[in-house]
Amino acid sequence: MAAAALRTAARHLAAPAALLAASQSRCNEHDERLANLKAEVMLLRGENARLRRALDGDSLDVEALRLRIADFARERDWDQFHTPRNILLALVGEVGELAECFQWKSEVARGLPAFSEPERTHVGEELADVLIYTVRLADVCGARPQRQVHGV
Repeated sequence: MAAAALRTAARHLAAPAALLAASQSRCNEHDERLANLKAEVMLLRGENARLRRALDGDSLDVEALRLRIADFARERDWDQFHTPRNILLALVGEVGELAECFQWKSEVARGLPAFSEPERTHVGEELADVLIYTVRLADVCGARPQRQVHGV
């Protein structure tokens, strides 16, 4: 009888150990996924900076920008997520970030003379983000707004 009780107790002790091992394995998987996501975020920040640099200069080739953004999304297999609705919502978020640059300011003159240099830089970054999402939205909708712009 004592041997059977010992075997039962051993089985009950083994179950939590197995659960703990499985839980540790899942934690390791989550840690690995988190590390991969952090690396992806760093990569995306660098890519976003490269896209912004494509906007630097005196001229803007909208078609070249559209192709570059499309390649960027395709390389990451993001086309499946880049639906018109999702891109529009991302665009609205970026417009909100741009609006924050002006929040709590009084009337702002052209050229933003009352803004500090970092504030003006930030406005430019947010404008670039808005432009990138606007171009991407037009692309996923199959629209070519430059045709309408030429009529202005």
